[in-house]
Amino acid sequence: MVVHRLAVRAFTFPFRAAWFLIFIANFLPVPAACALVAGFLGYALALTLSYGFWPSGTTEVLWQWAADFYSSSFWFKAATICLFMLLVLPIPRYWPARDVLVDATHDRETVRLNDDLIAARQRGQL
Repeated sequence: MVVHRLAVRAFTFPFRAAWFLIFIANFLPVPAACALVAGFLGYALALTLSYGFWPSGTTEVLWQWAADFYSSSFWFKAATICLFMLLVLPIPRYWPARDVLVDATHDRETVRLNDDLIAARQRGQL
């Protein structure tokens, strides 16, 4: 039994070591990427709320800094475009609004036609 346990431990050690190295490798970039995304989302939230709650002077300075940073940084420009797309992409799903009754009628008509085709095929096979 001791030999079996030793053999299993010797066989699984390289896999455990590789798994541990993967954890170490992911420990460095993943928190940095999460902090970057969280910082950008916090800044976007601050820009959004600045209109409603902050004085106009502070809002103008904040937006001017963002505009300057946008023009000088490729990464900030890419992150801004990605954030805008994430905000805008769900809109086409709900707009223009679909009529539920028309969709239900279309689905029922499709099911009826499909059932008729199946019945015709079965009659043809008989």
